[in-house]
Amino acid sequence: MTSRRSLIIAAVVVIAIVLVAVASSFISSTTKDNTSAATPTTPTEPTRISDNGFPVSPFRANEGGTKTAADGRTRIGYTASCDDAVRAAVNYVPAESYGTGDWGQREATLKTVIADNEDGAEYIEALRSLAKDGGTSETALFEPPIFKVVSCESGKSASVAVAQRIETNAFKLDGRTVPAAVEIRATEQLLVWEEGDWKLDLSGENGTYRPEAQLLYTQGKKEPSSASEILGDLFTDSDGNPLSRDGWMELAQ
Repeated sequence: MTSRRSLIIAAVVVIAIVLVAVASSFISSTTKDNTSAATPTTPTEPTRISDNGFPVSPFRANEGGTKTAADGRTRIGYTASCDDAVRAAVNYVPAESYGTGDWGQREATLKTVIADNEDGAEYIEALRSLAKDGGTSETALFEPPIFKVVSCESGKSASVAVAQRIETNAFKLDGRTVPAAVEIRATEQLLVWEEGDWKLDLSGENGTYRPEAQLLYTQGKKEPSSASEILGDLFTDSDGNPLSRDGWMELAQ
């Protein structure tokens, strides 16, 4: 199995290559949804449509859980319900930021919210190496904050796709300069119920949903200021065809 560290290192090198080659502004995956997967579960029905055209869920960011992790921000301590699985998937997004100044707290938080397996350990090690090399990356919910419940079985496992915005600074890696970049992507947050809490499962063994498009903005391509323009690009495949927005919801503000 290719290590998580190798995948991440390879990914940032690809960014540099993409910039030099002036490649496309988004990368499209050809993997489709697994139609044999369990029927998606929407924990709580939305009540209205947002200005962005998404049903608004009752969930809000940074709510739920009974306490915070070592970083003083990330909510942990959830119930086994699917509602709390969604809250955990959303609230764990910023925890994957990394940098040299606060890495100790970040690492302690990651060890709390990531399932205890080989893939999780390799992922944390990869982020530690990137932080040590001077890399910093800030991961946050995309605005507007949208998500999709792919599947959930209370107290066992869940899959929640979440739109994320990742801003990475320029830094040196193996003698090569990796340029600053902003990436906007929909990521499948896989969770398992472990040790009395929802944890991110980075093994990918239960993955059923593969979002098709991610947008990459580097020094050579400016990020649009309009959220509607970004959403339009995010829900369009590499051939210009619209991607389904079915099941996507917006967090309450």
